[in-house]
Amino acid sequence: MGAKSVETVYCDFCYSTTDPGFQKWIGFTDVKSSPTYFYVQLDSHFNQTYVPIPFRFERLNVGGGYNKTSGKFTAPSTGKYFFSFTGMAYFPAGFTSRLYCGIFMYMNGYPISSAFADEISNGVQFETFSLQSTLRLAKGDQIWIQAYNIPTNGYIWGINNFAHFNGFMLEEEMSL
Repeated sequence: MGAKSVETVYCDFCYSTTDPGFQKWIGFTDVKSSPTYFYVQLDSHFNQTYVPIPFRFERLNVGGGYNKTSGKFTAPSTGKYFFSFTGMAYFPAGFTSRLYCGIFMYMNGYPISSAFADEISNGVQFETFSLQSTLRLAKGDQIWIQAYNIPTNGYIWGINNFAHFNGFMLEEEMSL
């Protein structure tokens, strides 16, 4: 057992345990106490700001870290995680000034990454946006997606699988 991960070594028992040739370091072993990954989608259009987006269509939620009611992922253990969000903003017809839709990824109540889509037109418009983050989380840390701006009569397109949120544990920190 290494400091925070499991290491693989080769031991040559022809040598004494105090001999420098006894042990040869090979590398790290990817060990997780429990697999953790999720893939969720919106099941309807969404137009609220400053609240976690509840991706209620659960395609996959191994380890149970994602809560489709709250829209939040809670880390079951300390480690490195990867998260991705992709969506499409709908902008209504009849506007002549610039409209925009802004999204943040939050960690424990603080924005840590953002995505932005904007349009200038007088007809219906769609614009895609995405964000990704690789983060070190402690057990119990929470991640969610939240809009900080959606124009009047606009929304995040939530049908036909256009808004996705997924995440997975890359590496768990182990401790004795």
